[in-house]
Amino acid sequence: MSEAFHFSPRPNRAHEIRWNVWGSEAFARAQAEDKPILLSLSAVWCHWCHVMDETSYSDPEVIRLINERFVPVRVDNDQRPDVNARYNMGGWPTTAFLTPGGEVMAGMTYIPPDQMREVLGQVSGYYRDNKQQVEQKIAEIVANRRRAEAAAADERKGLTGQIFLDALHATEDAYDPVFGGFGNEPKFPHSDAIDLLLHAYLRDGDRDALHMARKTLDHMCGGGTYDHEWGGFFRYSTKRDWSIPHYEKMLEDNAGLLRNLLTLYRITGDAGHRRSIESTLGYIDAWLSDETTGAFYGSQDADEEFYALPDAERRRLAAPYVDRTVYTSWNAMAISAYLEASWTLEEPRLQERALRALDFLWDNLRADGARMCRFLGTEGPRVAGLLGDQAYTAAALLDAYEAAGRPGDLDRAKQLAAFMVDHLGDGGGGFFDTPRGHESVGRLSSRQKPVKENAVAAGAFARLARLTRDASYEEAARRALLPFSGIIEAQGYFAAGYAVAVDRILNPGADVKIVAPADGSGVGPLRAAALTLLVPNRVVRVLSASDSIGLASESLPPDPAPAAYVCYGTLCSAPVTSPDDLTEVVDRTRQAYEATRHTEPLAGPRGGGMAGD
Repeated sequence: MSEAFHFSPRPNRAHEIRWNVWGSEAFARAQAEDKPILLSLSAVWCHWCHVMDETSYSDPEVIRLINERFVPVRVDNDQRPDVNARYNMGGWPTTAFLTPGGEVMAGMTYIPPDQMREVLGQVSGYYRDNKQQVEQKIAEIVANRRRAEAAAADERKGLTGQIFLDALHATEDAYDPVFGGFGNEPKFPHSDAIDLLLHAYLRDGDRDALHMARKTLDHMCGGGTYDHEWGGFFRYSTKRDWSIPHYEKMLEDNAGLLRNLLTLYRITGDAGHRRSIESTLGYIDAWLSDETTGAFYGSQDADEEFYALPDAERRRLAAPYVDRTVYTSWNAMAISAYLEASWTLEEPRLQERALRALDFLWDNLRADGARMCRFLGTEGPRVAGLLGDQAYTAAALLDAYEAAGRPGDLDRAKQLAAFMVDHLGDGGGGFFDTPRGHESVGRLSSRQKPVKENAVAAGAFARLARLTRDASYEEAARRALLPFSGIIEAQGYFAAGYAVAVDRILNPGADVKIVAPADGSGVGPLRAAALTLLVPNRVVRVLSASDSIGLASESLPPDPAPAAYVCYGTLCSAPVTSPDDLTEVVDRTRQAYEATRHTEPLAGPRGGGMAGD
């Protein structure tokens, strides 16, 4: 009933350890045999996980000690992010020693063989000889954790514009003015922080923010963190100047950086940025795509010797292993990036590609017809209802609705929103990462509220509010963000995605409503112009001139058609029939709206008076 364990592709003996899958059976065995659990958190793409398989987990004495004194449990981080969120000790591999009840006694990351033998003896001996003290200490830790969670709930603040400003200042403070990026080595891409800087430019014309985003992406694309032979970004750089990467290639990372580059390219029109976009898309198409289903694969392994070779020499060798598992949230991120690339680059095939993958997710990765599963295993979809999979898929569905105008995508997003509210929502605000009824062994008995996934969910709910005129969605968005209102002080630029989500709630952008002829013809140019507007947080809808109820709800006439109306809050423009005029009308309407904001209460998108009549 489980997926096969994945070990290093190089020779090793890690399979000789009698690994258990995560679940109630392993914990029951630990209780029955009164043994501690050795939890190994690994990933298919993880270099040091492979090294640990080849060294520590291939050491005969280590194998003997683990099999005799522990209940070993191996978990793939990509397949079980819920387990990883509760037990990761600072990286992969994580080596955690748990009580039979699932609380952590000790933990670290990679452990070399000599140290591993020593640690195994110490932990097993301490557990055997000090059970009462262990239980007392664990009880104290659990009580302290619960008090900390309660205290965090009491420290909530309101959703204010200061959240975005504080996150922007934290990002600026962490910025490396020499090589771009944030912090020192090792240096990760932090696509959310780049998104925040680009958002600041689009919102306020902040050229310093644009410079930081551009320099970061330019140094990444020009340095060793980018594969100049095959395209695509490696996971991170071990050096401050982006020169020496860790060579894993992750679908998740490439999707986020693609969206950064697409926004930057729309601002700059720089041919070099376009080449980086096209090269990254080419890499994903060639190596992380399933031609049969249209879905995207998860990752490609690190291999520093292979990636140092030129293209011709690579092609004579076996390429690094590709994890062909379809992960829902990562696929949704890639789908959103491909949709954005389709209208940014004017490449219809990219939209077709994205919609095909989106339909595959919906048809093959749902459980009970209502919730997305984490990944597609050999036995079908697995691990249902995690927040990240629902939120990112809902966002991708809304991206598809805006770009392609398929009504079914909006309906699907509503279904996932209903599931999130009913099964993941907390009466005190925010969404839990796991649904009610999820397995509750170990620390999974305590549900968590991850800030990043709540921010993504809030963004989807906010867009649903504007696309459907249903105020309950906006309320859900605000409630998703409220529990984290004091988080910037502790997390700084790591909470950049949250700060952008808050700003999008407080400052809804342009609503572009396009009235199409009854036969749907002629809307393409107006839709394309609306999608590519250089303004933050815009939404695009197409309404049919034959939909009298829909038009009446928006206070829009059926004629002229096709025609676009630009609305900020309650202020809407006169009809725009030429795509070339749309940018000017948006700017004029935005300026008129901003002039009224100090005297009128902010409101959601509504039909209203015309600006520029």
